[in-house]
Amino acid sequence: MGILYTRLLIVLNDRDLHSTDYHIALVMLQNMQRLAELSIQELAGLCNVSKSTISKFIRELGYEDFADFRNAAIFEDNKYHNSFNFVQDVMGFLEEHPTDSYFLEVLRDMQESYASLDWAAVDRLVADLAQHERVAAFGMMFSETAALDLQIKLGYNGKFIFTSMSDRKQMEFLRQADENTLILVFSDSGDYLNRYRNIRDFVRKSDFDDTKGKVVLITSNPEAAQDPRVAYSVLYRRTGTLHTHRMVYQLLTDLVAYRYRVYLKEHSES
Repeated sequence: MGILYTRLLIVLNDRDLHSTDYHIALVMLQNMQRLAELSIQELAGLCNVSKSTISKFIRELGYEDFADFRNAAIFEDNKYHNSFNFVQDVMGFLEEHPTDSYFLEVLRDMQESYASLDWAAVDRLVADLAQHERVAAFGMMFSETAALDLQIKLGYNGKFIFTSMSDRKQMEFLRQADENTLILVFSDSGDYLNRYRNIRDFVRKSDFDDTKGKVVLITSNPEAAQDPRVAYSVLYRRTGTLHTHRMVYQLLTDLVAYRYRVYLKEHSES
């Protein structure tokens, strides 16, 4: 659906239930398929607010003007021609295969990822987590849920890292990162490192080129793992066409959090 969808969800999650911003975001989400066809006057009428209120809300979302917003609002299931698109990938797979096949694909990928996991890379990541005071974990859509998941799991072990669903906050963090900052990137395809150069919803397009932070990529793409902007990678296996990273990430974040706990215990005793 695109970045606009995520930005509206953030407003829905963060604003007071009775606020004007919450109301506008809810109406927009309920009418996602129509947004690109509406004039600013029609949208203001739909939301029962003034045109100036809509203009202010759109600027707060990060769009320059209403034309920029409408461009981002073009509704397509696979707007960015992304083969990982949930509707085409998971829903398409379930339409063509028995439900059992879906579960077997997920289980196989989890088993293969565990069996082939580079524990040296995991332990290197754990050591970096312990040695870096400033740490962030980022992704987009389902990959960002993995970052949130890791944030909670590490918090149970006394390690607090930054993450945000907001693409603008993510990019701001990258721009401000210094050599002592660790940045974990969850990206099944590795495209997250480049996506901001490939879609028109963004103005700033070279954040990973410019960041001074130490970038660690968690991915299933061996080619992306060789990206010169990446210090090193933690690779997992995807055995078929179905993208199962949403579930595999849960396994990996469990293991990273556990190994971090072990690391702390071993180093406190030495």
